[in-house]
Amino acid sequence: MDGEVFVRQAYEAILQGDFELALHWFQQAIAAEPSNAAYYYKGSVTCARSGKLPLAMTYAQKAVELKPDDPTYKLHYRTIKAKQRITEARFRLQTALPNLDKCLDELKEATELDPLSDEAFLLLGIVYRLRRDYRQSLESLREALTLDPLNEEARRLLHEVRVERRKALKEQYSNPHSKRNR
Repeated sequence: MDGEVFVRQAYEAILQGDFELALHWFQQAIAAEPSNAAYYYKGSVTCARSGKLPLAMTYAQKAVELKPDDPTYKLHYRTIKAKQRITEARFRLQTALPNLDKCLDELKEATELDPLSDEAFLLLGIVYRLRRDYRQSLESLREALTLDPLNEEARRLLHEVRVERRKALKEQYSNPHSKRNR
């Protein structure tokens, strides 16, 4: 059977909001025409929207392997890879003793892969704040707000980091042993 028949079924399922069924139909299209990069790409998009990042990554990678010169497939692959790095960093941050260096590496890679990811910049701001690198934290949070001006969490964190930075600078430059009013 022609893969396009399955793709039409997948789109019908998407219109009905049934992403599981849509994925099933994309998988049928892939089985019918395993060398069709477009089916892997479309399946990857559906997986990513459904939160199935590992499968989305597998399909995105296969689409790029089949059509390495297609800029759409390459961009999608980079975006999915960035989302993976963000997910890994978010998971690390939720541990009792997060490895902040590893989180920084993952998030920096995510921003290189997808420079339009406000989520990556937001998390970078958080990690830099935890490291007390307020300058970098502010820079990352500003970038998150530039990418998404309605991001209230970034706006709130930006304000909090500014307050913390002022306090840290004040403590750094105030001398507790200064002689007053002699």
